[in-house]
Amino acid sequence: MRWIKSPDSVCRFCFLVKKKNGNAVYRNRCRRILRPIFFEASTQLKEPIWAMIFVNENSKDMTPERIRDSANKLLSKMEKSLLCS
Repeated sequence: MRWIKSPDSVCRFCFLVKKKNGNAVYRNRCRRILRPIFFEASTQLKEPIWAMIFVNENSKDMTPERIRDSANKLLSKMEKSLLCS
């Protein structure tokens, strides 16, 4: 995940899932799972950001629970980093 401070004071998120990780159904499912998690968390962030989230796991290895767990780990890492900056 990469992010920058928002120049327009609005949180924006981009979810990238490559074709080699799975078919269109898997890629869209990842986005559908991640979107509400990050947009809900955006209201709790100290400052707005623009973030690009990469999904690197193959469809065979990743379940919805693992996607949620990974997203929560990323959010905690992001919050710690934003508080330190």
